[in-house]
Amino acid sequence: MKSYLVKSSSSRPRSLVFTLKDTKLRTWKHFFFSVSQPQNRGASSSSSFVATYHMNCHSQPYTTYSASVHGLICHGHPSKLMVYNPSTRGSITLPRIDSERVDMHHFLGYDPVSGDYKVLCFTPDDAFAFGQSFRVLTLGKENSWRIVQDYPLHFLDHPYSPDICIDGVLYYGVCLDNEETHAVMCFDVRSEKFDLIKLPDITSRISCLRLTSYEGTLAVLFTGDSRGRFNLWVLKDAVKHEWSKNEYVLPPSDGETYDHFRPFCVANGGEVVLAPLFVFCKEPYSVIYYNIKKNAVRRVYIEGIFTELKEPLWDKDSYHCTFSVFPAQIDNLMFL
Repeated sequence: MKSYLVKSSSSRPRSLVFTLKDTKLRTWKHFFFSVSQPQNRGASSSSSFVATYHMNCHSQPYTTYSASVHGLICHGHPSKLMVYNPSTRGSITLPRIDSERVDMHHFLGYDPVSGDYKVLCFTPDDAFAFGQSFRVLTLGKENSWRIVQDYPLHFLDHPYSPDICIDGVLYYGVCLDNEETHAVMCFDVRSEKFDLIKLPDITSRISCLRLTSYEGTLAVLFTGDSRGRFNLWVLKDAVKHEWSKNEYVLPPSDGETYDHFRPFCVANGGEVVLAPLFVFCKEPYSVIYYNIKKNAVRRVYIEGIFTELKEPLWDKDSYHCTFSVFPAQIDNLMFL
C-alpha cells in the first residue's frame, strides 16, 4: 500500500457528501454523491446545484460507511474494505483481517499533527459479549493490522453506529453494560488510547443519534420523530460528562412542513443540515440549511441525481432513502 500527499488547499470550496440507500431487496446498494457546499447567506433563500456521482456499492449487514474524514471515506464489506478519495476518485483495498466473523465495525480517523490516517476495527467475541479485539491499520505505512491491547468494555448495538473525527480524536456511539446506557467512545488517533464520555439521558437507540461537530466541539443531534423540531446536545466538559441541551423549532417557510426531513449534521458555518428521509424519482432532491443563530432556513435543490441513477438502478416507481450526509468535504489530493 503506497500513498503520498500533495497538500490539500484550504482555499478551495468544500463539498457536501451524501449517500442514498436503495430500498429494493434485489439490489440493496448505496450511491455516493457530492455537491459544492452552498455558502451561508444568512437569510431565507433557495438555490440549486448539480451533484457529482461517484460510485455505488452493495449494501450488506456490517458494511462500513464512515464519515468523510479529512477528504477520505472508508467503505465496504469486511471482506473488501476500501478507502476512497472523492477528489481524485482513487481508492485502495485494505488488508483482510484473519477472522471468521463478518460482523466487524470499522472507523476511519485522522491525526492532523502527524498527517496519519488510521482505520480502527472492532471485532466482537460473540453476539452477546463485549468486544474481543480491536485492531488498527495506518494507511500508507502498514500492510497488516495491529492489535490494540487496552480498551474499555463496550459494544455496538447497531451495524451503523454514528461516528465522527474531530481534531485527531475519533468518536463513535456505543452501549455499556446494557442497552439502556449510551455513551461515546473516544479514540485518540495518535496515541491509540481510549476514553469514554457518557451521553445525556436520551430515550432513544444509539442509531437514532448523529454525532457532529458544532463550533469545533463534539455534539449530538437527536433526530427524533418530531417534524421541524430537534435537539442539539453540545459537550461542555468531557471529564464530568456534562452536556448542554438546545431545542430548536424550524420557522415556517412558504408553507413548508418539513414532514420527511431529519437533521444529519452541522456544517462549518454553524448551520444544521436537514435531508429528506425518503427520495422519490418524481420529486426533486433538496436539503435544508437551518441557521441556528439567525433562526433562518434556506433550501438547496440538488440536480443531476436522477440522470445518473437510470434504470435498472432507479426506476420511476422506486424510492431511496438518505443514509448519510457529511459536510465540509475538503479537496484532498492524496493519491491512494
